[in-house]
Amino acid sequence: MTSTEGTAPKLREDDPIKVLFDMASYWATIWSLIALCLWFEHEVLNRLDIDSASVRVAILLVSTPAIFLATVTRIQKNLRARLILERARYVVVLVAAALLGAYLHANHRDDSYENALRDGAVLACSKMEACKAAATEYANTR
Repeated sequence: MTSTEGTAPKLREDDPIKVLFDMASYWATIWSLIALCLWFEHEVLNRLDIDSASVRVAILLVSTPAIFLATVTRIQKNLRARLILERARYVVVLVAAALLGAYLHANHRDDSYENALRDGAVLACSKMEACKAAATEYANTR
């Protein structure tokens, strides 16, 4: 049995792809944390029954830079926070990829010939009673 360990290319610390991934995942993690904090703050404002939209916007506009600065300075100063960020960024990238895939799947429009042929067959079969009964029977026994 052969090992695949030696066939995978090793990434160096100065590899542009690794540097790009590190920076993108780092900032995606920070902004997802900020978005989570803002969502939590929005929920708190909803619970406090603040009806004025301008007051809510003002609070969120003031708190966004404050949360950003607090997050970045804490990560820079605290080794434990940096380690948590290092571990969480891979999860953030996976969640972002899953959400992007779900979005693309939900908004995909298939304009292929095969899709048009399938739609035509479904429409034609729905007009013939024997075909509709056979298709229903097939679907129920599947």
